[in-house]
Amino acid sequence: MDDSLITVKEVADYLKLKEQTVYLLARQNKIPSLKVGGSLRFKKSQIDAWLATTPKTGGQDSRQRVLIVDDEEMVREAMKRMVEVHDIQALAVSSGAQAVKAAQEESFRMVFLDLSMPGMNGVETLKALKDIDKELVFVVVTGLTGEDNLFRSVLDHAPVSVIPKPFTLQQIGGVLSLYFEDVKDVAYAPA
Repeated sequence: MDDSLITVKEVADYLKLKEQTVYLLARQNKIPSLKVGGSLRFKKSQIDAWLATTPKTGGQDSRQRVLIVDDEEMVREAMKRMVEVHDIQALAVSSGAQAVKAAQEESFRMVFLDLSMPGMNGVETLKALKDIDKELVFVVVTGLTGEDNLFRSVLDHAPVSVIPKPFTLQQIGGVLSLYFEDVKDVAYAPA
């Protein structure tokens, strides 16, 4: 058995992942790692064992999907198209209640979430979704500013990325590339 220690770069090359993804997996304790002198290291034998026990999925992993929650149909559909052009599956819903139902029935990796919605607002939706899946990544897509109480309160419940409305294809692609592997690079084409 190989007990040699390898670096983040070596693990990324071995698993064909981005180094940033290896850091994320280690931080979330999804991949076996240890700290040596303040640096992240991995035992090759543990990586091999982890690979052997990781379930293989056919096609796209259900965790590689995005949930879009926005009460405005035009915004919701535009965002869905922008996500899907990067070769990532997306489900778009118009309310917090629909988002909770979807998360109970399916797995998602990321949620693009509007804050100002009738019924369940974005903060209530985030809390409910977090109760269902603590590993969800949240991206708040909003026209609200830091002075708004709703905007400030979302930060109390989970770390979030923020994309202002109106958003661009590059902003959507940029946040997707932080959390998904092999995000299709899409050249900007002005309308």
